[in-house]
Amino acid sequence: MSDLVHDLSGRARDMNAGLAIFDKSDTLLATNDKQKTIYPFIDYSRSVTFRDIVWECVRHKKFSSDTIYSDPDRWIGYAENLRRFNRFWQSFTLHSDGRVIQITYERLDDTDGWWYQIRRDVTSNVLENFRSGFDSLISLNDGGALPQPAQPSFVVRLLDALPYPAALLTTRCQVIDGNQSFASILSRGDGLSMVGGRLCIPDAPTEQAELTKRAAGFFRRRTRTPITLRVSRLDQPSPYFATLTEPPAQSVGSGGPMNGILLLTLVDPDVLPAVSARAVAELLQITGSEAEIALALCSGRSVDEIAEDRGVERRTVYNQVSSILGKTGLRNQAGIVRQVTTICWHFGSRA
Repeated sequence: MSDLVHDLSGRARDMNAGLAIFDKSDTLLATNDKQKTIYPFIDYSRSVTFRDIVWECVRHKKFSSDTIYSDPDRWIGYAENLRRFNRFWQSFTLHSDGRVIQITYERLDDTDGWWYQIRRDVTSNVLENFRSGFDSLISLNDGGALPQPAQPSFVVRLLDALPYPAALLTTRCQVIDGNQSFASILSRGDGLSMVGGRLCIPDAPTEQAELTKRAAGFFRRRTRTPITLRVSRLDQPSPYFATLTEPPAQSVGSGGPMNGILLLTLVDPDVLPAVSARAVAELLQITGSEAEIALALCSGRSVDEIAEDRGVERRTVYNQVSSILGKTGLRNQAGIVRQVTTICWHFGSRA
C-alpha cells in the first residue's frame, strides 16, 4: 500500500493539488501539505472522517452552494451514495472565496475499500486540457482514458438554481458539471448518455453530429446567441430541447477562469408549466393562431404534425411560422421554442 500512497502523492505534488486518502469507513488515512493548506481548520492529529471534514467546511463557510448549508447530512448521504455506485468521477466546485476547484474521486482496486480525492485549482492550463479533450487526472486503476461511470454523478451543484436539467460542457462535449435533474436523465439513459466522459445521443447519429458540430463551433460564430437542438427521448414521442449558451457569470464565479465553457440546458415539453395562447400572443405581439403554433412547436410537435392536427396544409403552418419570426426577430424555429419555453417557466401555471 505504501507504493500506492507514494504514487498518489506524486501525482498530487506534480499538480500542486490537495490529496486525501480514506478507508472503507471514510476515515482519513493520509493527506498532503496542500490539503492541509486548503483546510487549515481540520485537526489532523486525531482520527478524522469524511463527514467530519464536511461539517468543518460547513462551519467555516467554505462552500458556495446554499443547498449544502440547508441540509449537510443529506448532502453527505448523497456523496456517500455516489461513492457507492461510482468508481471514478470528476466535478467542479465554486468555493466561497471565488476559487474554482476540480475534484477527482476514485475507488481504488485491490484495496480494502480505499478511495481518494484530489483537489486542484482550475487554471487556464487545466481548462486548455479540457478544451483539447485531454485530462491529466485519469483513472489510476487502469491508467487509460476516462472510464464511463456506472451512473452519472455530480457531487457539486453549481446549477441547482435552474428549474430544469443543466450541465457545463467543453466545446468537445466533455461533461464537467451538472445538476441532479441532468444526472437523473443520464442515469435513465433517456435520450442522452456519457461515453468516456463525453455527452452523446445514442441511436441518433444525426442529432449527435449536430450537437458535436454546434458545440465545437459555438465560440467561432460571429454572435453567441443560444442554439437550441432537438434530442429524441427514450420511448417518448416529444423530444427534449437542448440549448447551448454561455453560462451566467454568477454560476461560475464572475471573473473566474471559466471562459470557453458551454451551458447546456434541457427542457422536457411534457413538464413545462402551462401557459395560455393568449398570454404568449400578448407577450410576443403575435396573433392567437400564431401563438397556438408556437406552443405546439414548444410541445415537440413538428410542422407536419401541427398541420395534421389543425387540418391545414403544411404551407399554411410554415407561413405562420415565418410570420412569427418576422414579428419577433427570432431566427428560426429553435428560437421560437426557446422563447416560449422561457415564457412558460416565468408565466406558466404550476398548479
